[in-house]
Amino acid sequence: MSMKQNRIVAFHLVLLGALSLPVAGATSEPDSGLVAWMGRLQYYVHKLGLAVSAQNRPLQGFYVHEVEEVVEEIEKIEECDGIAIGRLLTANLTPAFEALEQAVEVGDQGRVDTAYDDLLAACNRCHKAANRPYLQIQRRTDNPYLQDFSPAP
Repeated sequence: MSMKQNRIVAFHLVLLGALSLPVAGATSEPDSGLVAWMGRLQYYVHKLGLAVSAQNRPLQGFYVHEVEEVVEEIEKIEECDGIAIGRLLTANLTPAFEALEQAVEVGDQGRVDTAYDDLLAACNRCHKAANRPYLQIQRRTDNPYLQDFSPAP
């Protein structure tokens, strides 16, 4: 393995270790907690998108569950920087997420693909409603992870 590959592997191991730790300050310090939870949400939503693109239904189900857990934690944040985070998330993101969750359960890949794009659009609506339109989420298909997202044989 080359030196560059070793550094990439080391980086991913550190990232995975950090993501497995509890989010510090998620309830006692809403500003830093919100950023940490949003980072975790972005991580799982991106992996979910890669599973959607690979049409890997079991993996989609796994990441839907992970996204749901993070969404539930963010909904608990009542206010951050004068913005009603939980209320905005519940109004904007939750309906789109639930539609995606149902599509994954049914296994209709066309519906899953559309619902995933709708989830990302809901993220952007939420950011606009929070006066943060500069936070724009887009679908990415590049895979920076050491993980293969294709269905198991």
